[in-house]
Amino acid sequence: MKFTMIRRITALGLILVLAAGIPIQASSASTEKVTEDAASTKSLQEAQDEKAQLEKALKEAQGTIEDLKDSKGDIESKVTELNQQLIDISARITDLENQLTAKSEDIQETKDELAGAKEREAQQYADMKVRIQFMYENGQTSYLEALLSSRNISEFLNSADYIAQIQSYDRQKLTEYQDTVESIVNLEAQLEQEYTDLEALKSTVESNKATVAAMMRQKESELADISGDIEDAQSDADYYAAEIQAQEELIAAIKRAEAEKAAAGVEEHPYTGGAFRWPCPSSTRVTSDYGTRVSPMSGASSNHKGIDIGASAGADIIAAADGTVTAASYSSAAGNYVMIDHGGGLYTVYMHASSLLVSPGQTVSAGDVIAKVGSTGISTGSHLHFGVSLNGSYVSPWSYLGG
Repeated sequence: MKFTMIRRITALGLILVLAAGIPIQASSASTEKVTEDAASTKSLQEAQDEKAQLEKALKEAQGTIEDLKDSKGDIESKVTELNQQLIDISARITDLENQLTAKSEDIQETKDELAGAKEREAQQYADMKVRIQFMYENGQTSYLEALLSSRNISEFLNSADYIAQIQSYDRQKLTEYQDTVESIVNLEAQLEQEYTDLEALKSTVESNKATVAAMMRQKESELADISGDIEDAQSDADYYAAEIQAQEELIAAIKRAEAEKAAAGVEEHPYTGGAFRWPCPSSTRVTSDYGTRVSPMSGASSNHKGIDIGASAGADIIAAADGTVTAASYSSAAGNYVMIDHGGGLYTVYMHASSLLVSPGQTVSAGDVIAKVGSTGISTGSHLHFGVSLNGSYVSPWSYLGG
């Protein structure tokens, strides 16, 4: 994940700048040699400070992992809740579909009953006409005339002149059949409305299901993202743990070197040179002095362990004194840099170069061009950072430059 990688780079930048940009890694044939080279240019306190910075970064990464795991647990709980909602909604939809099926069957049964009732009404009316015909044939013409002059059964029944002549049984049955037909018609309308209501309810529930399903997909996506974040944070933590182990090895190497120096009692290669040459002949403009300062940018140290000389890009950088190149490499903080051993535990370092013109193991003389001014690494502009280390601790370059 991007933000954890940025945090890692920033933390390492701070650690490197704390040591004035001298990287742990120097060009060599083995990790052991790299550690020994770093031990010769870095004080025990500096190495311990860098370890403390790494431990702080590791603690932050571990805290991030715990926070992310808590968030993951919350999302997993929400996913479980949404999944149960989907199960409940699906069951509700199935129930509504069953109700619609049953309601459809009720409507069909009602239609069948209505058809039967109308058929019985028609049969009763036909039977009544047979009786009227019989009455006519026996001289009762008023029934036939009333029947023939009526447009329908209702008009016939409502004719005040003939109601009294219809037998009580016929009138009762016709009324019952008419009531039955009316009741069935009303029931059918009611069932049809209930069916419509059920369809509308089902549509609403299906819409709710779609909404919950969308929420479920979103939470599952969040869950996948946060799982990736946890993996990235764990990668950061593993990285810091490995760097801490490397720093512990460096601290052990520094302690061994100090013990060897103490046992020897004398300096193996005493420094015999005089005052240093100015490392950037084209410019004497010091833009940031040795010692405490306001950090010029994010990632830069407020405890400056050298001097910055502002100069044009591509200007010559020269060796301040005779010596042997021990490192000519790149680091994220120092950019392109050169380190020269002048003997007697005295080293000079030249940082932020645009290009390097020497190689590790090469012997140089004071005034030899070793690199070109640039702005690589943690830098606000084209300049040379010039530092001096004596017996593993950075000291003011002015002691050797005559300032």
